[in-house]
Amino acid sequence: MHRSGLAAALLFTGAALAATIDPGQPPGLMLLVNGLPGAANEVAKAPALDIKVRDTALTLETTTLADVANLLGGEINQTGESENAWAWLCYASPDANSGGATLTWFFAADAGTKTLSGIAVEFAPDEVTDACTRLDAPLDLTTGLPGLGAPVADLDSAYGKATADSGVPGTVSYMFGSRPVGNGLVSRTEAKYITGDTHILAASVMSVVEQD
Repeated sequence: MHRSGLAAALLFTGAALAATIDPGQPPGLMLLVNGLPGAANEVAKAPALDIKVRDTALTLETTTLADVANLLGGEINQTGESENAWAWLCYASPDANSGGATLTWFFAADAGTKTLSGIAVEFAPDEVTDACTRLDAPLDLTTGLPGLGAPVADLDSAYGKATADSGVPGTVSYMFGSRPVGNGLVSRTEAKYITGDTHILAASVMSVVEQD
């Protein structure tokens, strides 16, 4: 199946996908930019995607990074040039459950419109880039999907037992929530997780557009 356009643009263009996630790069952001090279698990009946930050609803492909910055503060960053450019916001905040640090990335595959393409969350990051805005209070992000710290059993319960190989050890990818967008294109939502031994270390949701 060929993927093209909108949020899928940077997942499958530019440099070849790495066989593993680069330990020198933030894993959540790399999941958004590079995706996973293997197969995604097709989910017939997935939880409803309901993204909220501090009770404010966010919608993939509709909410902009400017909307997020107006809500939380911070400066929109851009990486790359011309058709390979992408934009992002990053926030470092305490985790509501453990009190440890978390990084939350808001990503736009189109650096022109800066429409929200995906979100990633990382727990206990090795380092926090200076471009990340520090928040004193938890971000209070919910997505309606199994989130940071959820055991693998919760993934199995929500999505069904994963059988497709993501291509990167310790990771798993799911695809669900399709809707037609015209000209033979279908928008789908992906959820990608770094599972570690028993808990999610990073999770992201990304809306991609595919051509059947």
